[in-house]
Amino acid sequence: MIAAAVAAALLPLTVAQSTPFSGNVTLAGDYRFRGVSQTYTQPAIQGGLDYTSTPGAYLGAWGSNVSGNQFLNGGSLELDLYGGYRVTYARLGWDLGVQYYWYPGARYNIDPGDNYNTLEVYAGVRYQQFSAKYWHALTDLFGMKTSTIGGYCGIASDGTPETANCLGTGSTKGSGYVDLSAGFVLFEGVNLALHGGYQSVRNYSQLSYADYKVGLSRDFGGITLGAAAVGTNAESRFYRYTPTTTGSQETQDVAKATIVLSASRAF
Repeated sequence: MIAAAVAAALLPLTVAQSTPFSGNVTLAGDYRFRGVSQTYTQPAIQGGLDYTSTPGAYLGAWGSNVSGNQFLNGGSLELDLYGGYRVTYARLGWDLGVQYYWYPGARYNIDPGDNYNTLEVYAGVRYQQFSAKYWHALTDLFGMKTSTIGGYCGIASDGTPETANCLGTGSTKGSGYVDLSAGFVLFEGVNLALHGGYQSVRNYSQLSYADYKVGLSRDFGGITLGAAAVGTNAESRFYRYTPTTTGSQETQDVAKATIVLSASRAF
């Protein structure tokens, strides 16, 4: 029902095709990044625009709303800027690039208020329907370092602070993420997407975790409807948040397993 309503809302959208530009817009029941909700398990509206040159170079921008409970003191916006080069060699597709995650105005609740902005480089390879990709953080991963999370003990399920087995100290520069994915056509019009990943957080092993995604999608007249099971084995106390923004009431475990419904359109 939710997916159908979202599709109806997108139907009036008509954008002229303009090669070498392409774009997309998505409404989703939750914005999951590497298995973890960025919207406090609430819905997201997202969109992107890409430019691809004939030799294989590309540039793009993508944005989504995020939660003020997780990205404090900002505009509740994530904007990703990226660029790279794709080439096919020996039946393999190669992808090298750089990506910057920008959270305008968002800063940790400390003086001077370190930001969440992150710069990563990535390299990927694809063979037929299988792909592997690795991201490497050149900055502290989403602002995590001694002055922002050092000594943090997490939040219990009742919303109270934990007091034992706390985080250590250090920089998270050099953290990495591995993505293994595959896509299959089950039958005409229905696609299956499989993903497994692992986020390694340097100097903070308690924050490292594996994630998975199993998704089905189908195109209906230009609108792609999807449903995906998403989950992680992240240690809940470090991925639990308490309300800080108006309208938020319950403490949320943003790494718990869930089903995410979506509707998207490419143009």
